[in-house]
Amino acid sequence: GSFEVNLLVVVPGILGLLWSVKEWISVANVKIDGHPDILANQDSKAKTAAADIVVEMIKISKTIQEGAMSFLMAEYTYMAVYIVLFSIFLVFFTGVPTTIAFVVGSITSILCGWIGMKIAVFTNVRTTHQCWKNLSAGFDVAIQGGCVMGLSLVSLGLLALFALIEIFKAYFDFSSSQVMYEAIAGYGLGGSSIALFGRVGGGIYTKAADVGADLSGKNDYGLEEDDYRNPACIADNVGDNVGDIAGMGADLFGSFAESTCAALVLVAASPDLKDSWAGQMYPMLISSAGIVVGLVTLLTQGIFYKVKDMPDVEKALKGILVISTVLMTPV
Repeated sequence: GSFEVNLLVVVPGILGLLWSVKEWISVANVKIDGHPDILANQDSKAKTAAADIVVEMIKISKTIQEGAMSFLMAEYTYMAVYIVLFSIFLVFFTGVPTTIAFVVGSITSILCGWIGMKIAVFTNVRTTHQCWKNLSAGFDVAIQGGCVMGLSLVSLGLLALFALIEIFKAYFDFSSSQVMYEAIAGYGLGGSSIALFGRVGGGIYTKAADVGADLSGKNDYGLEEDDYRNPACIADNVGDNVGDIAGMGADLFGSFAESTCAALVLVAASPDLKDSWAGQMYPMLISSAGIVVGLVTLLTQGIFYKVKDMPDVEKALKGILVISTVLMTPV
């Protein structure tokens, strides 16, 4: 029945968000203290040295975090202007429903990018700190931080799209389900538009910082491009976070939204599927099943793939792909 189908769409989305919150809390619980107990056993002077290093780590990570958020806020200001102007264009040429879907898609895409940005700059320094202790601890923190964006992105996208469908069904009078899903395709357009800003804007910024680090910092002042005293090094890290994380988050959301909306339009045009609610929701059910598979993968990867040395990191990451592929293929 339709109620069961709705549950199968909504419940995994809520689970994904709850798991993201849990992992964020886990990352937040990592204390940046330099592991004084472990280091003191190795060297009596290590404890004092570690305290100085921790201060420097926090200072650098805070600088990168502030720079990334400043850049993102400036970029989002331009995005807001674009959303307003393009919405006016869409109202005249496509109608109100498509415009609403476009705005919802844009805002959800921005939110996904922002969550990715926040957790990334929060996790980076903690991953480095835990790798100081051992590689396994660092890998665990990195996976916890990474899955926050991955799961929250799909969960938010799924729930927002499902809510949009329910609202359109309740408050708009469409001649057919196909017309409704064509209007909802604006959701994918919004996601892709924001992804363009995030990826291109962040990419140009980080490339400019790369050039500055190489040319000015290295040649004029003798500072290596990865020397934290080189301002371009910090700017490069800011650009990497904005382009590769916030931009990638929006990009991934755009791909998810576009492909799902396209599948919904095809389903609505199919004589065999359009009369069944389960058939119409099949593209959404695939995504919700993917969330469950992702959670199972996260719970089991540590059992099959232990990380002790550097080569184990690549094996573990590939192992995550293997587990998720094996579990998702039958779906």
